[in-house]
Amino acid sequence: AVGCKGDPKTTESKEIPEAEMAKPVTEIYKGEMVDSRQFCFLSKSAVSMAESEGFNYSFMRFTVTDGDSAEGTFLSSPYGTDGSRGSFKGIYREDQNLLQTTTTYLAEGERYEEQRDYTLGEDGIALLDESGKPVLTIPVVSCEQYDTEMNTYHQGILKNRINTTDRSRLKKVKEVLDFGYTEEQLDRMRFLELAIDLDNNYQTEEYLLYIMDPMVCGSGGCNLLVIDENGKTRSNTTVVKLPLYMPVSTIEDMKKKGEWKSLFVWSEGFRKLSPENGKYPSNASMAPEIPENELTGHPEKYQLVLDYLE
Repeated sequence: AVGCKGDPKTTESKEIPEAEMAKPVTEIYKGEMVDSRQFCFLSKSAVSMAESEGFNYSFMRFTVTDGDSAEGTFLSSPYGTDGSRGSFKGIYREDQNLLQTTTTYLAEGERYEEQRDYTLGEDGIALLDESGKPVLTIPVVSCEQYDTEMNTYHQGILKNRINTTDRSRLKKVKEVLDFGYTEEQLDRMRFLELAIDLDNNYQTEEYLLYIMDPMVCGSGGCNLLVIDENGKTRSNTTVVKLPLYMPVSTIEDMKKKGEWKSLFVWSEGFRKLSPENGKYPSNASMAPEIPENELTGHPEKYQLVLDYLE
């Protein structure tokens, strides 16, 4: 159990209202009683660019466990840019309101590592510059509000990228047609389709096709198909639930042309689908399990690319 106190209301104003700092609670962790404290920070400001409107986001979250050890994540996403994202580990010196970290982050397609120090106050957390001066303050919020806004942020990205209406590719997939669907059934079928680069070849485009229909879905999940640019099904994986993660793309990946990326899906735990010549395992539940925090705790390595839409 992790306690976060604060104002749970959301807002569309230029700044998130201030909230109380998280209070320490006691939890059972690996059989031992330890103190656990979770801190959440968020800023959200409206912006207009080129006749479109959106938001500038800054997220930061960290947990202190086992004394003063701290680890967390951050995401900075100015509207219309990729921004930067990363994870950190370090020490939280509560008597000095000081967080000292080693931070690994992704920005403009490259990964970096650097030392970053922050100061915590009632109004939020601020990065310290080389002279020790606070800059770039992010307001403190309840962790419930943080989760809500993070979900809103991801949903906004996913809705712009995922196709749910154009069935032209869906109706040509042999594996789908082999189930004997009528044209009317295909017109009603629920699906998610995402165009994405899976083989590190930016001259081609692959597609993830997630079929949500009682004929192919069971209690364990649904079918995930990987379709190449020619409409050929490279693989058909069963027992898949969302969300789906994959490694982030970097400039270094340009040297890996033709090397297919792994996919990470939920199937009684997160599973790593490792490709062989562009073909992924047929049953996700049989794939190796990977800790959830390895995916969600390292945004500089992994990105959410497919999830259910609200």
